[in-house]
Amino acid sequence: MGRGLRMIGFPHASAFKDRHGKVRYRFRRKGSRTIYLVGLPGSPEFARSYADAVEGVTSRLEVGAGRTAPGTINALAVTIYQSAEWSQLAPTTQGTYRGIIERIRRDYGELGVRGFKADHVRKMRDKRKATPAAANNLLKVLRWMMAFAVERNLRPDNPCIGIKPLRIESDGFHTWTEAEIETFQKRWSVGTRQRLAMDLLLYTAQRSGDVRQMGRQHVRDGRVAVVQEKTGARLEIPVHPSLAASLAMVPAGQMMFVVTQFGEPYTPKGFGNWFSDACRSAGLPQCSAHGLRKSAATRLADAGCSEAQIMAVTGHATTKEVQRYTRARDQRGLAEDAMAKVGGTQREQVLANRTDRLAKSPRKTRKT
Repeated sequence: MGRGLRMIGFPHASAFKDRHGKVRYRFRRKGSRTIYLVGLPGSPEFARSYADAVEGVTSRLEVGAGRTAPGTINALAVTIYQSAEWSQLAPTTQGTYRGIIERIRRDYGELGVRGFKADHVRKMRDKRKATPAAANNLLKVLRWMMAFAVERNLRPDNPCIGIKPLRIESDGFHTWTEAEIETFQKRWSVGTRQRLAMDLLLYTAQRSGDVRQMGRQHVRDGRVAVVQEKTGARLEIPVHPSLAASLAMVPAGQMMFVVTQFGEPYTPKGFGNWFSDACRSAGLPQCSAHGLRKSAATRLADAGCSEAQIMAVTGHATTKEVQRYTRARDQRGLAEDAMAKVGGTQREQVLANRTDRLAKSPRKTRKT
């Protein structure tokens, strides 16, 4: 069956084709038997199947906490992996957190949980100052770990409280302009895989991880049903006419919408690289799949949608992110209104004050 294609965000999971040419998914970890996963990536069935596999294997491999000294960061990590709080995290979040937790164990695994101080946190953050986003992610996970330790009475306080994240001088991924969207559409016509991917990203306003896993089973009664991989939010988004035109071109026997040239699902990294290549081919090296979600939110805001309406499409849990788009819209509108008023005042002044002299009535000639 071969090694299979690793699935980023799902540690120890891989996709492969069986002898009948069908794509299947499995969970394999050293020292444990192979577990075959059910459902498609992104579906509730797949998420439950993967979580069960991780829990079953983890319980066998990590319950042996005798290898770790009680009260250490190593022991805390083992407790976290076996906790209810951990099981409630999305698989992708677990993958991200686990990668950071294991790096923390590498540096401070033998240190006592009670001996972990704010200075340790600052040192780890400052070590990553060249990559502030990575430093802030580390701080986020550390804060979560220490809050867990406080909740379990493993230490009295959270040493991460009061330590500020590093400032990031960036708005993140570039937001596509309308001109850039039109340029891409001219390069990739309806019927191409690249155009299909763009229309799914732009007209559902979802993350690339959710778009990668969309298929025919998610379209019902003119709506796309989405269970967001990152947040678990359940959405139903009406199919836009432009998206409908692209979906109509998908081969009848193809379940997943966006697949590789070999008919296999994309990995997260593979999808991002493939779509970036499509952007460069269109002369848009500054654009990426991530930026289309921001463009979709901008379109909704510019159309006059309320924050609640935008959140109903994007799935944002709070108004903080959405307010960026509505504030930009409101600022433009207020600025236009303000300048229109100033312009009106200037026009009145020009009419009332000629450049050569004040606008006065002609002086009458006195009769002699």
